Amino acid sequence: MSKKSKKKPVKKRVSKETTPQPDPYQHLVAPKSFARVEFAHIGVLFIIAFLVRTAYFIINKNNNPLFELPILDGLFHHEWAEDILSGNFWGDEVFFRAPLYPYFLAALYKIGGASIAFATLIQHVIGSLSVVLVYLLSRQYFSVRVALLAGVLASLYWPLIYFEGDLLIVTLVVFLDLLLLLSLSVAIKRQSLYLFVLSGVIFGISAIARPSILILALVLPVVFHYANPARRHKTTIRGSVWQKQTALVVAGALVVILPVIIRNYVVGRDFVPIASQGGVNFYIGNNPQSNGSQALVPGARADLHGTYQGAIELAEQDVGRKLKPSEVSNYYTRKAIDFITTSPSEAGALFAKKFYLFWAGVERSNNKYIQFFWQRFGLGKFPLPGFALVGPFALFGGVLLWRRRRRLSLLYLFVLSYMVGVVAFFVNARFRLPITPVLIIFAAYAFWHLFHAIRSKSVDLFKTLPILLVCVLIVDYDLVSFRGVRALDEAVSYYELGNAYLRLDEKEAALAEYEKAREIQEKYPTRGYMQIAGTIDYNLGSMYWEKGLYTRAIEALERVPDFDPRATQARGILADCYLKKGRHQDAIRTYNAILERIPSDARSLFGLGVAYRMVGKLDRSEEILRQVIEVHKPSDGSVNLELARTLVLKADLEGAIQNYQVAGTSHLQRRDAYLELARLHRRRGENELAFQYLSRLRELYPGDQAIEMELNALRRGR
Repeated sequence: MSKKSKKKPVKKRVSKETTPQPDPYQHLVAPKSFARVEFAHIGVLFIIAFLVRTAYFIINKNNNPLFELPILDGLFHHEWAEDILSGNFWGDEVFFRAPLYPYFLAALYKIGGASIAFATLIQHVIGSLSVVLVYLLSRQYFSVRVALLAGVLASLYWPLIYFEGDLLIVTLVVFLDLLLLLSLSVAIKRQSLYLFVLSGVIFGISAIARPSILILALVLPVVFHYANPARRHKTTIRGSVWQKQTALVVAGALVVILPVIIRNYVVGRDFVPIASQGGVNFYIGNNPQSNGSQALVPGARADLHGTYQGAIELAEQDVGRKLKPSEVSNYYTRKAIDFITTSPSEAGALFAKKFYLFWAGVERSNNKYIQFFWQRFGLGKFPLPGFALVGPFALFGGVLLWRRRRRLSLLYLFVLSYMVGVVAFFVNARFRLPITPVLIIFAAYAFWHLFHAIRSKSVDLFKTLPILLVCVLIVDYDLVSFRGVRALDEAVSYYELGNAYLRLDEKEAALAEYEKAREIQEKYPTRGYMQIAGTIDYNLGSMYWEKGLYTRAIEALERVPDFDPRATQARGILADCYLKKGRHQDAIRTYNAILERIPSDARSLFGLGVAYRMVGKLDRSEEILRQVIEVHKPSDGSVNLELARTLVLKADLEGAIQNYQVAGTSHLQRRDAYLELARLHRRRGENELAFQYLSRLRELYPGDQAIEMELNALRRGR
């Protein structure tokens, strides 16, 4: 008996050793029921978010010339919304892009009087509501402190704030996707059939905003299987429950999507689910020349309309006939698949690059370069959180929470599926943005986990810190390696600002922006700069010419390549500058080169006539100038003035007088024509006639020194 009794304590020790230890972080992932005080939390978060966004709205509106002059995608949405309001509500073509945002924007324009400022302010309100949704979604899985931190991070997350200030779809997508996740999480918790249908409707609305969300449908069965509360409590559930829930969500989505499909077929007699751009976008991200982030179709012009219209033209040229939108999409889908299957190593390397770009700390853009515009107005001085902070902590949180992946399967699989949907095409900041609210939730948990480990001096800290450091290295190494790309981004951004100031007729401001773009290219040369170099040099040369800075104008205009669309105009101004600087042979050569392309170009003929006079070829000068008058019949008197000057040198004074008089009928040439005519009459001894012209000029141009000098000389000669 005594031996047996001695063994009992040993059994107890074994039992004690194998007893599971309490989870020190359980309080972070065990959400309590919603308390009344949390309404105050929601209110405070909304106010913080809206105040920060209001400050940005004021700064952006008052300092950014592109605020009222949208470009690229923003301009596309703006024009589409205006077209809807003009009466073309249904449109007459298959939707190339998902239609929800332009119709939403048109509704805001209808309410706000087509005000971009009003539409943008409403987007900031929606962004503030998204912050509230981040808090509510967090509370479905985590404690109040995790949800509060997630809400604060979302309210201050600067890429969210920035994109709300542009006419881009992503603000609406973020809101709808958060609403979808919240609805699904509540539906799963309550097992409510109505909420599953409602989630499907939200799913469909989000899909007609950005169809890539539809990839989530592939993982919803897994979510419903693993996240079912009955399964977690080990109660018996029928295997068909997750199937029924998936069917309800899909049915709810189809209620919204089917009308769009039907509309496309009725309008275009073409079966296009939502929009036809999918194939083109797939090829953009999967072709031998793709860099994984920019929306460029090889062979098409590098701008919004050029890219997609050019893509259609290239496809039709290759096939040899007119193509329907679905056929264009299928054409580029096949080309992308051909690239992937015939060049698997190259395609694999490109996919790996896109995967890296998806998690890289820098915000890559294909509309406006957001780091540049955020920092330009001093906003970069405020240490607001961005992906460089959230990304590493989100990855860290994902690792820490992995053992709870079944319960959090909705969040994990949303991030995973959305990432696949983006990486399959091409990666940029606004395509990545819809998952950042979920990443912010993971990051908030990771912060509190780390804080608790440090405060409790847990040995767990030494296990997890290396993981965090690896996550920081993965995400933020990109900040170090981005210099070359950033140089091009900044040059393009100065170029866009210069274009905006030019449209506003603020030429001094435009000139300053173009000069900054050029300075960056000289300091950090990039091949991509050549896409904008011709326009920058043309605009610089034109403005230098207007300011009388002919040497600088020549330097800029000589850089404009022959293939540039403005090459002819650039050569015309360049030749004029040669004339002003006394480089007459260069002017003649340049004018003749233009006339080889456009034989009847009036400006070049006029300049050539002047240049020939400057080198003493008076007969040729007279011939060309008379040709301009006869063929083009200019009304401003400038050609008659130059012809008169040529005739004076040829001693044809009667012809000169006649042309001076014609030139004098134009107020633009009156001063010079009558002044030179008075000198000619004085040379001929016709002082009375000279005095009449000078007296008339004196009345028209009082205080003009040249006129006064001629009058004094005339009086002394009397």
